[in-house]
Amino acid sequence: MDSSAASPQPSASGTTPALGTPAPAAAVPSAASTNSATAPATTAEPLPMEDVVSTNAVTAEAIARQNQTVVEEFQYLLEKSQQLFAALRELPPTGAKQWQPYFQKTFEIFSKLWKFQQQHRFVLENSYGLKRWEVGEIASKIGQLYYHYYLRTSETNYLQESYVFYDAIRERRYFHEISEMKNSALMIKKLRYYARFTVVCLLLNNREIINTLKEELAALVKEYIDIYRPPDSAEWQLVLQEVSSFINAEKKLQPTNSSGNYLPLTRRLQTSKVISAALDKDGLTSTKLKLQEAILVGNAHNQIKFSELTIDMYRILQSLERETSLIKGTSDGVAKEAVTSAVAAAVSGANAVDSGSNPTIKEESVEETISNQRRTTEKSPKRSNPHKYLLYRPTLSQLMVYLATAFKEVSGDSAMLIYLSADGSKRSSPDTSGAKGYHGGILTNSRKVLEGSDAEQQSISHCLHPGDLIPFTRKPMFLIVDSSNSTAFADMPRVFNHPFMSLLSPTEYPDSIPDTSQIGRLFTLFLHAPLLAFSFICGIAQISPDTWEQCTGLITQAEGKIAELMAAAPLEKPLRRFLQDEFLRQFMIRFALCHTILNAHIAFVEPKHLPTSYPPLPASVLESPEVLSKIRSLAVLANASCFSFEEPVRTDTPVE
Repeated sequence: MDSSAASPQPSASGTTPALGTPAPAAAVPSAASTNSATAPATTAEPLPMEDVVSTNAVTAEAIARQNQTVVEEFQYLLEKSQQLFAALRELPPTGAKQWQPYFQKTFEIFSKLWKFQQQHRFVLENSYGLKRWEVGEIASKIGQLYYHYYLRTSETNYLQESYVFYDAIRERRYFHEISEMKNSALMIKKLRYYARFTVVCLLLNNREIINTLKEELAALVKEYIDIYRPPDSAEWQLVLQEVSSFINAEKKLQPTNSSGNYLPLTRRLQTSKVISAALDKDGLTSTKLKLQEAILVGNAHNQIKFSELTIDMYRILQSLERETSLIKGTSDGVAKEAVTSAVAAAVSGANAVDSGSNPTIKEESVEETISNQRRTTEKSPKRSNPHKYLLYRPTLSQLMVYLATAFKEVSGDSAMLIYLSADGSKRSSPDTSGAKGYHGGILTNSRKVLEGSDAEQQSISHCLHPGDLIPFTRKPMFLIVDSSNSTAFADMPRVFNHPFMSLLSPTEYPDSIPDTSQIGRLFTLFLHAPLLAFSFICGIAQISPDTWEQCTGLITQAEGKIAELMAAAPLEKPLRRFLQDEFLRQFMIRFALCHTILNAHIAFVEPKHLPTSYPPLPASVLESPEVLSKIRSLAVLANASCFSFEEPVRTDTPVE
């Protein structure tokens, strides 16, 4: 990128017309406008006609020059923005913050471009031929910038800003005229906008608009295929199929009320002062451990995905983000106040809907918005989320590169989380090498399979073995493995004596429990939303909103009790440090809750049906009568008869 190029200065004439208003006509004196009855005795003689014509010609020429300056300035900003936007694709996906100046410069140029086209819309439409879809494309790229900035920072504020621009494009119908222009390239732009908007809405759990977007996208894809018979028709049909499968997978797991409406569910972290207080009683004087980097791997070959994001990755991704204010249309969770950023206020305010011929998003400086958000984030460190790398079906070499990068970025008082959702890989023949930690693990992707190569050798070479992770335990590591061979990662040697914790899924599930691997693994679902997982193993498809709310309260009480037990348990000090981070603490609490619920279920009778951890959590946490009492109350409230409690347990009063 050319960071030395300066933006041209706006015209200093100050005569640029306001948005949507015609340029003022030249004030030319006229003899007919003079009232002879009231005119002073010494009236000026009227200008000769040739002078009037000459004055008009000079004024018109000046306006034309000014308009040309506006057009040239717009063309410069447009070209520069396209260059910077394209250059962002060349930035490496890994690295600490060396990418930030490039994003900042791109935001600044798009801010100037957006504001400039608003201030000079009339001139640009008449002298340059600016079309509404071109304005929409600028807004769409700003939405993309915010989305990719969210991926870089993991802060949901930027995801919400992306939604604001995408939603405004749809509401103002910026791309509406594209269908009438019969241009396949422009139609692809519109389809890509819809696909990106759908991803943002999925991450924000905005189900109401997702269903609408899916229908509109399906109609556009049909129109695109019918008119143009394009070679990429199969790809767009696959996009539609993935969107539908993703939405339906969520529907299969979430209960509804009697009207068929889905019940509210909190998917992101909500800070619990009660749990925090319970686990801060130990009085550790050392600096609190913080989860800094997270690598999320999705390599289950048959799992539903959309835009290189499997359902398991989608759920854990949200579990690693704090709950924020929700925007309109969001169905999950309890709606809080609307987005308060400057851009959101400008777009969703009472005067934002524009019924005139030039509806626009109100003027807003994008760089001011992002700077304000950064200052807010810096002032409120508790609002920050761990940075995440999302790896869909990576090769072993790619995974090792990301592991090394994340390891490098983790500071002394921070930890790295590795989440693996993948098929298991076991040796078919005994290993005679004697190398510990290389007896199998989870599969990674193989881009090329050599002809005539041995299948066993290929499986061993493209397998992530526990021994591959040992070099990275030189810093605190938290490992979650959801796989049929998860136990391969048990008993990993702690060579460097740093905090290490692994949460491992069951390797098999009872035959009576439907296989969920395609729509999201059960262990991951417990870590993400325990009540959803409880409802699934109990076969609860419909429940009243009041009962659902009481069940939610009992789950919260059970998690609070587990937190108290963990605070009192004789955990070793390195392990206890993981409890200092709210995200890792939540995973540990929900692991214990998952173990307790499955252990009480009549179908989960064998050890391979239960999750395990290393180091193991104490029995005082996993077999607590107090927690079991909450589970029994939950089962009674939800009318679930699939549990067996060895001893009579007191039923708690349902939460009001």
